[in-house]
Amino acid sequence: MNVAKNTELAGTRRRRLGMMAAICMGAFISHFTAGIMNVSLPFFINHFQTELAKGLWITTGYLLVITALLPVMGKLGDRYGFRRIHNLGYVIFTVGSILVAFSPNLPILLTLRVVQGIGAAMFQATNIALITIHMPKEKRGHALGILSTAVALGGMTGPIAGGLIAEWLSWQWLFLIHVPVAIVATVMAYRYIPSRVQDRKPGTVSIVGASLFMVWITLLLLVITNGSKWGWVSKQTMASLMGVILLLVTFLLWERRQKTPFLPLRALKILAVAGGLIVSCASFILSNTLLVLIPFYLMGAAVQFSSSTTGYIMAAYPIALAFAGPLAGYYSDRYGSRRLMLMGLSAMGGGFVLLLVFLENIPVYGIAAILCLIGLGMGLIASPNNSYIMQQTPKEHVGSIGGIIALTRNAGMVFGSALGLGMVSGEIGQENQLQAFKMVFGINIFICIGVIIMMVVINRRPFKSA
Repeated sequence: MNVAKNTELAGTRRRRLGMMAAICMGAFISHFTAGIMNVSLPFFINHFQTELAKGLWITTGYLLVITALLPVMGKLGDRYGFRRIHNLGYVIFTVGSILVAFSPNLPILLTLRVVQGIGAAMFQATNIALITIHMPKEKRGHALGILSTAVALGGMTGPIAGGLIAEWLSWQWLFLIHVPVAIVATVMAYRYIPSRVQDRKPGTVSIVGASLFMVWITLLLLVITNGSKWGWVSKQTMASLMGVILLLVTFLLWERRQKTPFLPLRALKILAVAGGLIVSCASFILSNTLLVLIPFYLMGAAVQFSSSTTGYIMAAYPIALAFAGPLAGYYSDRYGSRRLMLMGLSAMGGGFVLLLVFLENIPVYGIAAILCLIGLGMGLIASPNNSYIMQQTPKEHVGSIGGIIALTRNAGMVFGSALGLGMVSGEIGQENQLQAFKMVFGINIFICIGVIIMMVVINRRPFKSA
């Protein structure tokens, strides 16, 4: 009997390891794809002979599609099964990656990047829910920490691979290099993720709510991207901002009237949950402005490094993040998350202060050191913040809030890319670009200070449990 029980436990353990490997491969390749584009964007702009404002959609368009569709895919997972949506996302992402490599021009490439984004949204929206459902409670936090490490590793290897490919290979390999991993992940997902029937929530996806949300976030992105070109106080910018506000108000009023709203607004009333989600979004805004701007600085604004050298320098950030993340997760279990999060925000803010004040005079190893400091700060935030949010989330909202965490992460990446590139896209000449870089770093410092103040205020008040 003991032999049979041990065999069953070994089989269960093997299945869980296979499931975690399959899920983590998806987390890896989705962020690898984003990271590989950050370093390669100047290469694409030169190759397709286009302007920065159009070329940046190679990065921000992919992230925008994921961000806009995450809540939709989460709802579809509730209704049709997380495993089905997750695994189908792998198939769509893999096919899109192959097709995009054969794009004859930029418009078709951008269209197929949308296909990639649809697939990535499907498995990003459901991976946390799958872990929550299928992993024992005592191992759930550790599993989520492994998932965060996979994200960091994707971000770490993406810039290195992007720099090497841009310098030594054709651009098609930027989209084909991860295809073997995607194929293996797809096979393992269908084999190891349990296919047991989950309880499906009643109701349908709110088409009106989803449409309002996607139009709102698209218009907001357009404002951020084109603000520098239009003028931040121009009539066009002001009119667009009014449209953003009106769409947001309309969306919130619509959601309040729905029995099954598009976003779980009731869960967002919990102060700690809302604060943690703001920290998540803000931290990714900070990191992504850095990751999209520094390659332009290293490859043209002040120095003339090659793509591969730039990739090596950029790797300092995710290496530090991958080192700090697991340690931060371990210590947050023992000592709590709040201090680590405040330390992380302070480290990121300190890095941006150094860039703002000393940018022109910082040597290359200094840039790498600052990237490392900001990466350490991000590592101190990511895992502890996820634990901070989930500890305050009622059981019935765990799946929804897991999807919202992914939403805030991708929204931060979208807005960070748009903010960074939008500020410099209209600037010509080295001096103007340096001033634009400094303006973005100043905005990031302001964001850090604001989020730190918010965290201090939240931690002084008792948490609501509903």
